[in-house]
Amino acid sequence: MIQMDEYMKRKIKGKKYIGAGGTRVVYDLGNGYVLKIAKSKKGIICNQMEVNLYKSSLKSIKKYLAQIIDYDAAYRWVTMKKYDRKFPNSPIYRRELKKIVKKFLGNGIIPSNGVGQYHNPHTPNLRLKRNNQVVVIDYGGFKYDHK
Repeated sequence: MIQMDEYMKRKIKGKKYIGAGGTRVVYDLGNGYVLKIAKSKKGIICNQMEVNLYKSSLKSIKKYLAQIIDYDAAYRWVTMKKYDRKFPNSPIYRRELKKIVKKFLGNGIIPSNGVGQYHNPHTPNLRLKRNNQVVVIDYGGFKYDHK
């Protein structure tokens, strides 16, 4: 378990706990952003993947990734834009997700199983933007295809 320093404790004091996955804890900062805090070394790797993928992606890919606002140089935490609209697990949106997954794959990005299995997606990792565009809010498990 990674130790939380005073800075991180101050950052989350009084903030709403949203939930946790296997590697990270998420808080609602109340200003339209969320804070993802690594719970372990694997959580740091997930944060690092999100930062690197977001920073290095072309605009045509980046629009499908939750926007990263700030992050710790050691990747202990990442601040992202908050997306509230749930992904409707319907044939229309699964088809849309399939197109997005193909776009990721075509750009050398391998989505995690939860997103890549568009026929039965892990919907907590997906949201909709205001314009109804699908956005991935958890892409820490993505990988680069090193061909």
